[in-house]
Amino acid sequence: MAHNETIRREFAKQAASFGDRGLTLSSHEHLTWMVGILPLASDFRVLDVATGTGHLSRAIAPHVRQVVAVDVTPEMLDKAKEEAVRSDLDNILFEEADAAALPYPDASFDMVVSRLAIHHFEKPGLQLGEMVRVCKPDHTVAIIDLLSPADKSMIESYNRLERLRDVSHTLALTEGQLVDAMASSGLSVQSVDKREIAVDFERWVEMTGTNFQTRDRIKAELQAELRGGAKTGMRPYMQEGTLKFLQTWCVAIGTRSSAKTAGKQRL
Repeated sequence: MAHNETIRREFAKQAASFGDRGLTLSSHEHLTWMVGILPLASDFRVLDVATGTGHLSRAIAPHVRQVVAVDVTPEMLDKAKEEAVRSDLDNILFEEADAAALPYPDASFDMVVSRLAIHHFEKPGLQLGEMVRVCKPDHTVAIIDLLSPADKSMIESYNRLERLRDVSHTLALTEGQLVDAMASSGLSVQSVDKREIAVDFERWVEMTGTNFQTRDRIKAELQAELRGGAKTGMRPYMQEGTLKFLQTWCVAIGTRSSAKTAGKQRL
């Protein structure tokens, strides 16, 4: 519960800026990529876990019967409701809920999705187990998240810098770790689609309200890498005088393989 309070505090600060134009998380292009991979159907009832301000929910809503969007941060949900009204979408139900204890019966949803949330969970096996539990047998759980570098030597550095920027970040999984976690939670992983995402450094630290001393510390490490220093896993580069770096995002599609309730794995 202590980490949930950290998440609430950090994302309460971020809620107002989550819809800003030019952010990677609000990119129409990236959302179109994600939704295009999901096997949606017009009669589906979809659960969006840790919805934030509802970017993915709003992208999915025109394609399905209903989206139930849950988050642990009230300020995020308030902003999500405003954006849904602004988009004239009336088939999204927003509810406050903990992803580790979803308030829904077994096999309640035709699809369960979660975007850019797994790396904020201390023990993601708990949340994955809950997502599988509330998904109907032979239906889809889709995890969209950023990945740690495959090179083990850079995983610690990569996640350390992410945590400096946002203390609610726990660990970005590698592709292999994510696939294993999904399988351990009762999913048969069908596909993992990846994309390299360019991130503007200043917008990245501005969104989280990272203090200036910490911003300078992170920036110094990225600039040192550009000069030939230690690799951070962030893959920084300069573009027209602007510091940027690359993230790897993935859409991992899994099928709940049986009617048996998935165990809550502790990763």
